[in-house]
Amino acid sequence: MQNQLIRSANTTMTIHAQKNDVWSKVGFYEHVKKTPNWLLKLSLPTPQQVEGQYSKVGDICRCKYSDGGYLTKRITNIVSGNRIEFEIIEQSIRFQHTIKLLGGYIEVCDMDGENSVVKMVTYYENRIFPQNISSVFINQVIKTMHKFVIQDMQSHFANQTLSVIEAV
Repeated sequence: MQNQLIRSANTTMTIHAQKNDVWSKVGFYEHVKKTPNWLLKLSLPTPQQVEGQYSKVGDICRCKYSDGGYLTKRITNIVSGNRIEFEIIEQSIRFQHTIKLLGGYIEVCDMDGENSVVKMVTYYENRIFPQNISSVFINQVIKTMHKFVIQDMQSHFANQTLSVIEAV
């Protein structure tokens, strides 16, 4: 990604469960059923209705948001049990002209047989200047969304804890 406007937000967390179990819970922000926290509610429109799949390359998942806009993902690559990559092919949510979401991936790796590392990466084009200031806020919101999704994955494993090992 050569464009100077293109940035990425990365979040890596440990889930105390085996890799295959964690992989079976991989999902996106629009699939989380619980209510987002105050920062996400303030910063992002909330998912309202989801249609489509994300189980194989070429699948399309489209979500309608609370602002009336849509965000549509196309699955571009899957390494079964390990990584799912996607691109954004439609974006009409409220910040579409200032922050263009491009895509990203979710990766699950075995740590030690009992714990797994989940990495979420989101690529975006920041059109808000000055970029070095706006990117700090944008990264914080995206990382908060990543943590929200990973915490939802963790919630499926009773009496397990979650730890942040990196939030680059």
